[in-house]
Amino acid sequence: MSDSSNQVPGKVVDLMVDSIFKKNGIKPDELKKNLSDEQKQMLKDMVEDLKEQVDKFNNKNKNHTSE
Repeated sequence: MSDSSNQVPGKVVDLMVDSIFKKNGIKPDELKKNLSDEQKQMLKDMVEDLKEQVDKFNNKNKNHTSE
């Protein structure tokens, strides 16, 4: 994949995470200080899962559009 196609899923994930934080009144700086290592790992795993889902969705749409 090219760099520009990797940036789009990353931006989608960032937007979703920021939206969830704002909705729940969470400040990212405070969150970093109060998370356990296990919670941090869980968040990283969730972000990776979201990225994979967005990539699959984008690839599915590309294949569907090119037909």
